[in-house]
Amino acid sequence: MRSNKITAVAMAMACLATISAHAGAIGDFMKSSKASSSSSAAADEKASIKATPIDPKNKEIPDWLRDSDRLKSMLGAEADFKVENPKVVRRVEAPFPGLEGYVVEATTISEANPEGKQELFVFYTDKSKRYLMVGMMIDMKANRDVNVDVERYVRGELADNPAKALRPQDMNSINVAGTIGSPLTFVVDLGKQAGRESTLNLLRFHQTLKGTGAGVRPIRLVLVSAGDDEFATAAMAMAYGDEVNSGTGLAKVIDFSEKYRDARWLQPSSMGKDPALKRTLGTGIFKMENNSTQALLARIDTLPLVYEGANGRTLNIPLPSTQAQWKALLTKK
Repeated sequence: MRSNKITAVAMAMACLATISAHAGAIGDFMKSSKASSSSSAAADEKASIKATPIDPKNKEIPDWLRDSDRLKSMLGAEADFKVENPKVVRRVEAPFPGLEGYVVEATTISEANPEGKQELFVFYTDKSKRYLMVGMMIDMKANRDVNVDVERYVRGELADNPAKALRPQDMNSINVAGTIGSPLTFVVDLGKQAGRESTLNLLRFHQTLKGTGAGVRPIRLVLVSAGDDEFATAAMAMAYGDEVNSGTGLAKVIDFSEKYRDARWLQPSSMGKDPALKRTLGTGIFKMENNSTQALLARIDTLPLVYEGANGRTLNIPLPSTQAQWKALLTKK
């Protein structure tokens, strides 16, 4: 169930528009739904982030960024929340002049995570180091929290394995019901034939096990785009839109994985100028953009990926290679 490398996220729709009239019609439909402009945002976000390594002992770093108690206070944490071993790992160029940004790596301990959890925090200060800015920094034009993208970018730089840098629990998903245990998360690009085949194999086997009366775990399908197949990008966006509007995204995933470009609802004659379809696509494309941006910033280069876990914590696990391994994973309580 292994597909080719995912090397970019920008959904390159225009380059496919001249291949055929069919491709052109899909491209036009997506552009009219403002999908084209939002599809390039992922690559733009990565290009706009300027983060450089910095020696944690650098004298330019404010002392209070090394103080666990002051960091806890600045983060407005609950009483049971602790911050340990803070270390400045990156200097960040602020989106506008006058500020200096720093990324702090620290271990947080709380009632939810008593064993500790490695976290990254983005802080900004003025040139005098007297004033501190904590929280969100929203780019209103892109409708994105710049600090979240910085955190994801730096996490991808620091991780020894890109799969560990990804946080699928923060990504949009299409959910498959189960009967036992915590969910499995399956991150996949349906623009690749291997991605479509692996998704179908997983869903069919899951259904087969359920049909035999076996307890099976829920599945979270997390869809991302490598940007080299606009039909797949449109299909995945439509699936997300349907999931939001009617909870029927899974049917779209299965139908597209089975029929690919022959899926009836992807034909220009079916799509036409239907405003409802445009709204569905518009809803889904932003979910696709968010997922694909995360994959890009984490430097994901191989799909599919499998994760397990719950309560905000997930662990990347080896992709099963045999039916017996998949059965053991899907029926694990």
